[in-house]
Amino acid sequence: MSEKHPTIVDVAARAGVSIATVSRALSGGSISAASRRKVEEAMEELGYRPGSIRASQKKEASRCIAAILSSQTSPYYAAMCEGITAEAARSGYRLLVLSYPEGTGIDTMTNDLLELQPVGALLAGSAVESSAGQDAIRACLIRLQQAMPLVAIGPPIDGIECARLTSDPSQCICKAMAHLTMLGHRRIAFVGGDRSARFSVIRENAYYEEAKRFGCAQDPSYVLLTGCNAQAGELAVSILLGNHQRQEYPTALVAINDLVALGALRELQRSGLNVPRDMALVGCDNAFFTPYLTPSLTTVDLHPYEHGRSAMAELIMSINAGHPISFNQTYESSLIVRESCGAHLGVRTFA
Repeated sequence: MSEKHPTIVDVAARAGVSIATVSRALSGGSISAASRRKVEEAMEELGYRPGSIRASQKKEASRCIAAILSSQTSPYYAAMCEGITAEAARSGYRLLVLSYPEGTGIDTMTNDLLELQPVGALLAGSAVESSAGQDAIRACLIRLQQAMPLVAIGPPIDGIECARLTSDPSQCICKAMAHLTMLGHRRIAFVGGDRSARFSVIRENAYYEEAKRFGCAQDPSYVLLTGCNAQAGELAVSILLGNHQRQEYPTALVAINDLVALGALRELQRSGLNVPRDMALVGCDNAFFTPYLTPSLTTVDLHPYEHGRSAMAELIMSINAGHPISFNQTYESSLIVRESCGAHLGVRTFA
């Protein structure tokens, strides 16, 4: 097992100073002589050696911003990353995109950022959206705030004051349910999701609330939290059809995202059901492939490109201003009506 090298987090803890103080000491910034002496003594005790390579990296990092995303393979995060990258390039900043395997702890991400010392950080996905360990997330974000400006894309976290941009996670479900009930559907299933993510929990709760509000069937077997990828959509439909007689099938499905809707569509068609005549389908995200499916997919556009671009612009404004900027901004989502919802069939009456 390789020996763990000390980081500036370790130096700060040993010296009894903030991470920001260590960062200023390493970069030649203004700190008191006493604090500088403490940092230098801690570095010596721990064997922490910035060296010429680290100094060179620091010089390069002076125009480098870091972005942590859950997944660069997800269409949603890929679109967001495009917006982040475009705005960083437009403003003359270099971008370091960090992506971690599922289950990576927020402390690992935090320590990596503190060691890399970018001029600012943008966080999206599991770094700010996990429904578990909110106290740990809050503690890590507070540590990061002491060292660099932050911007988050996702639901708010109590006690964290930074620029935060998001879509209302429940709004896409509300719009999908309102549209389907307007077309006459009252047996609507909700497929996909994972309770480890806050956005998933929020959307599931929105489904329950809207089903009650519109007088829809409130059948627990109509909710299948199978995950957030295409395979999860296939599995959900397979379970749904296997657990019900044909006359008990829902007349419509709301998928937690477009990848789940993609898998659901395949399984419905493989089972001999016509979408939307036998079962309507609505997704969420407006992924790039949704207009090209057969039938084309009705979905809710969350505008991830614009989220990424705006979040990066706010972060750069905070960096250039030399102080953190704190506010919350919620973007409106847009229902994109295509063939899969059956709007072209008109309002229908179901047995």
